Amino acid sequence: MRAGFAFAVLSCAAFDAQAACEARSGANVVPLVELYTSEGCSSCPPADRWLSKLALADAGEANFLAFHVDYWDEIGWHDRFGSPAYSQRQRQRVAAAEGGDTVYTPQVMVGSNVRVAWSEPKKFSTALSSATGQAKASIALRLDPTPVGRWRATVAERNVGVATPGIRLWLAQYLDGQTTEVRAGENKDATLHHDHAVTRLWGPWSLEDAKNRTQQVAFEAPSSPWGLVAFVQDPRGQTLQTLELPVSRCKAGK
Repeated sequence: MRAGFAFAVLSCAAFDAQAACEARSGANVVPLVELYTSEGCSSCPPADRWLSKLALADAGEANFLAFHVDYWDEIGWHDRFGSPAYSQRQRQRVAAAEGGDTVYTPQVMVGSNVRVAWSEPKKFSTALSSATGQAKASIALRLDPTPVGRWRATVAERNVGVATPGIRLWLAQYLDGQTTEVRAGENKDATLHHDHAVTRLWGPWSLEDAKNRTQQVAFEAPSSPWGLVAFVQDPRGQTLQTLELPVSRCKAGK
């Protein structure tokens, strides 16, 4: 692991077969890597495999989320992870960072850099390095199982640097180990594999109001491996801090 990247401190306590646990971000920014992808896009599977390899390596250099857009559904294959909200987020991210409106898949974003050369290791490494530094936000994330089989997530942010107008807090849930046999579209007859595929996105919560700095959400536990990523971004998409909490660490008591 490179110097300069933050560690998350994780603690867990037993709760029957499951465990409540929490994590806190470190002193330096852990960049957020956003992949915009689709099962209907023939050039996307290599990017999906690339993200899976890095995300599952758990090196701590960055946190990863795969947002599946829905505009490829029009050519014949409905992406079960696709959402118009993620397509809208992609467009909004580009407009905020560049003032433009050109989006594509696969598209990788790191902070306000919305056109990262993900397939070129040196350029990708440079993009990550440019997104690090002393954190201007601090995130705490806690997961609690409930007696009725649901989970309750509490996310809190405490600004530790110069307050930036328009900063917002988000919380994403992702699934790992997903497989799809595609029956139509550009990837017809292909078997696709996905990790860190976003299935829920809560927020944004404006952090200019102190009352918004602690949020709580409840949800049914997915049957597949899953986790949460909390992140704080400014109006241009620059990431002030991120924090990941895979539920597997809670269950294992790690």
